Amino acid sequence: MPMSPGMLRKFSRDRFEKQYPVLSLWQELAENFYPERNDFLRTHYIGEELSDSLATSVPLLIRRELANSLEAMLRDGDWFSIGIEGEADHEGKMWLEWATKRLMMLMNQRNANFRRATKEMDNDYVTFGNGVMSIELNRSASGLLFRTWHMKDCAWWDDENGQVDGLVRKEDLALYKMAQYYGEANMPEEHIKMLRDKPFHEVPVHHFDITSRMYDAPQYNNFPRVQCTLDVQTETILEIGGSQHPRYIVPRFQTIACSPYAYSPATVVGLPDARTLQAMTHTLLEAGERHARPPIIATENVIRGDANLYPDGITFVSEDYDERLGASLRPLVQDSKGFPLGLEMKDGIVEILQSAFYVNKINMPDIGREMTAYEVSERMKQFRRENLPLFAPIEHEYSGRMCELAFETALKNGFLGSPQDIPKSLLGQDIRFKFESPLSEADEEKKVTQFQQVATLLEQAAQADPAVINHVDFGVSLRDAIQGSGAPEKWLRSLDDVKALSDQQRADAAKAAADEAQAAGQAA
Repeated sequence: MPMSPGMLRKFSRDRFEKQYPVLSLWQELAENFYPERNDFLRTHYIGEELSDSLATSVPLLIRRELANSLEAMLRDGDWFSIGIEGEADHEGKMWLEWATKRLMMLMNQRNANFRRATKEMDNDYVTFGNGVMSIELNRSASGLLFRTWHMKDCAWWDDENGQVDGLVRKEDLALYKMAQYYGEANMPEEHIKMLRDKPFHEVPVHHFDITSRMYDAPQYNNFPRVQCTLDVQTETILEIGGSQHPRYIVPRFQTIACSPYAYSPATVVGLPDARTLQAMTHTLLEAGERHARPPIIATENVIRGDANLYPDGITFVSEDYDERLGASLRPLVQDSKGFPLGLEMKDGIVEILQSAFYVNKINMPDIGREMTAYEVSERMKQFRRENLPLFAPIEHEYSGRMCELAFETALKNGFLGSPQDIPKSLLGQDIRFKFESPLSEADEEKKVTQFQQVATLLEQAAQADPAVINHVDFGVSLRDAIQGSGAPEKWLRSLDDVKALSDQQRADAAKAAADEAQAAGQAA
């Protein structure tokens, strides 16, 4: 039996009730590390000073540095390529290279919103350990659209495999937008009447991305998922349809067993130190101010009026007072011996925060001019060992899901050409994304170096025995080295063409040898 609008509304309410306890944690993390996002339990107003409760911005800067490093390390230049599980033929590799460039172009279109969405997602991911992004067609169906959503408006749950099974998102939608998006014919009658007089009136709307098994309607049994939009106030379904893939991805940093909501190891570790740093900074600022502007001791009944301690201020003293009895105004001497210790302790807290956010490890190693190639290689290996535990899961959980959903959406809607144009060697194959970054081992590039080393060894060995060159299939090894160098697949001929040319060359050589032998016999 399909879920009725009332059942959908109750289900949504239950999901958000289970999500509510985590909002207090996200609010606390936002106030200490990401004040732009600290509206989980309160409302932001335009022009509001977001960080007025903080004494230092160091935790904010450290969070920003880690968030910025995600794009710099993982999405710089041609940062991904599309492949399959196994080896594709020549035509298949050419199509995969074309599809890679095409998908990257779709992502980089200005109206695709990719850069903005990933920047917002990076900061959510680093701070809260979760993020919600939708990848879909834009309203004109002319390209992809990436959007990051506020997590307080999203609730999700896991399936039996520990993967995100579905998501419900709530928003307040203006009536004129409801009419534009879903059409007046699908709106409830009371909202249609209100549309004329109050087009900007907002009503609660919930978006569901659930499995067809959960929705349980026969007409959607052939689809893995169902996308549904519900007008909560009137319990009216504005839009519903089957889908071959989800609309949302929920990258998660560090998951906890039996919880769909993940955590950020950076902010969980750094939160106590961030609080301590704020208190220490406030204390040191007060101590510095007391040292620069020490408290004043005044003799009672001697000062006329208040002591004017501002620049060019004049304080009047009674003319009957004898200064030999002591100064009428004198500063209270402050002991500043503890101030350097306070600064040292503050620097220690900053170092702990940098370690918690991995920023003391993500910078590229310092490679000097005097280093040998071996030393450079070893430093890069150490750099990868230190950073792969951080970035490798991000590539799998974040970049991988994002690229896979973008590829599926683009392929389904014809942005990657006709399905009839896909080479037969790729049909039925699972798509795999390979990501290029300073952290990735250049396995393909190694083939170039290996080929050069083998060629040098063979050159030396051939001086003693020319037959040793038969140990190596130069056709296969050279082709692997060319592909490993990053050369486009279209630079290479197909293996069938290479075989045909080789056979023709051997036939031409044999014919030339036969003609030469015949000519020599006739001359004799």
